[in-house]
Amino acid sequence: MLITCPFCHSPAQLTPNAAHAKQITLPLYVLKCSGCERTSVRIEPVRKQHLTVGAH
Repeated sequence: MLITCPFCHSPAQLTPNAAHAKQITLPLYVLKCSGCERTSVRIEPVRKQHLTVGAH
């Protein structure tokens, strides 16, 4: 997938990281940027807000 690099705003290619399936600590995607040396983008999972419900 062609994207704009989130770090330097140059054209970049984002591809799934096949090695991620074997080791979860590796980035999910590999970034190949034409303008900077970044090679990965780690997307943080969306955290659900916990609601506390009190008894009345």
